[in-house]
Amino acid sequence: MPQDKTMRYFEEWAKDKSLLIKNASLLVATSGEDFIAFLKMIKSGERIKRIIHLPPIREWLSLYRNHRTVYQGVTTAFRELGEESAHMIDLYEEMLFGFHMLKHITTSELEEIINELNLAEQKILLEKAKACWLEIEHTLMNEMKDTEEENQEPSKDERKKARQFFCDPAIVFYIRVWIPCFLLYGEYPPYLLRKARSGDEDALDKLLRLDKSVLDDPKIMDIFHRQAVAKATGTMTLMTKAIQSTPKAKIEIQRIKYLLAGFLSMLSILLHQKLPAAEIHRLFDAVARDTTGELVDPDLIVSPETFEKAVQRARTFWQIIPQPDKK
Repeated sequence: MPQDKTMRYFEEWAKDKSLLIKNASLLVATSGEDFIAFLKMIKSGERIKRIIHLPPIREWLSLYRNHRTVYQGVTTAFRELGEESAHMIDLYEEMLFGFHMLKHITTSELEEIINELNLAEQKILLEKAKACWLEIEHTLMNEMKDTEEENQEPSKDERKKARQFFCDPAIVFYIRVWIPCFLLYGEYPPYLLRKARSGDEDALDKLLRLDKSVLDDPKIMDIFHRQAVAKATGTMTLMTKAIQSTPKAKIEIQRIKYLLAGFLSMLSILLHQKLPAAEIHRLFDAVARDTTGELVDPDLIVSPETFEKAVQRARTFWQIIPQPDKK
């Protein structure tokens, strides 16, 4: 990610933004190429560095059953990396829980609840909120410092933790299946597998192209067996071709940037610091100007109306992110 000191036009765009929105915006606006590279690697079937082996097939397939299994495994793995990572996960869960609660309360209801508090209670509430955001911002700043110093040689203990991290079944599944499934198909593995097991050929084709291991799922294998016995050449050809191929989904930088813009839009709304679509477009233009010298982002040369509609669709897309259990 580009360093702040070289991002003149981004800094100008961010001058009236909170530190939280500023950091999130820079990360989002500079992540497009990384997502493209990652998805191309997945689509090509290339082995992912550090991931040496897959867990036993039963354990692997069990990760499809419920998103909470993956969520808990991934967050646990991050917590075990160290205190800072554990702290980030704690803050992330607190934010998600707060966002989940706020979704069920209208602005007028929230104002009514606050107005019912006396002045002393309102002051305590505001101080707690302020302390929470300061803590998040402090943690983000520490994370940025850690990133700047990441060229330092890792210690023996750090290398050991990294090996354990990339051997964790949930992490392997998350990197190899969960993220690509979401970004390539717009669906999560449990939902896609459920449709495939019920006979949805499109879902079956998508899954087999992404993860050949699902052929070992009892119901998927039963479908294969029944179609073979019935000599259903159409389905058999589909499954055979899918097993031998990679995902068909197109990998386009514009689509990735629309998704990232929608994510930032959703995040800003949840933080009650809404960024209009036009403002998000200005962000991408500013980053393009800083990083490539282009006056505007060449991937987003579309009308304001087109961009705004794309951001709205992308917000809906990101709303299917699995939420953790309530505390």
